[in-house]
Amino acid sequence: MAAPVRDREALQRLNFLFQAAHWVLPHSPALARFYCSTQRGAARRLVLRMAPSVKRLLCRRCCSLLLPGAGGCQRLRGGEGDPQKGGGGQPRTVIGCWSCGRTRRFLFRREPRPRATPTGQRGWDEPKGWG
Repeated sequence: MAAPVRDREALQRLNFLFQAAHWVLPHSPALARFYCSTQRGAARRLVLRMAPSVKRLLCRRCCSLLLPGAGGCQRLRGGEGDPQKGGGGQPRTVIGCWSCGRTRRFLFRREPRPRATPTGQRGWDEPKGWG
């Protein structure tokens, strides 16, 4: 049996504020921002950790929701291509806030490389001539 959750009422209150901010955002972005800032202040005051999925949707500067098309924009950058046009380096997602202009970057996870087999050989065939 799982251990009882500490501060269940506080977590329910934070969840309610986050859902209310989502629901109110199309009608009143200022009220949604107030709900998000209240949620962040309550979590900080009660020393509770917010889930990473919730933290990614909040702007750190102005506490607005970063939903694509509603309060922010989402772009894909990096990977193959010209580095001067944002094409070089590791692929990443760039999320920008429409209220304050702050951007956040999240790296994509690369596919895992094949691990070495117990005999020391690699998991793929090496080209002939690599002795």
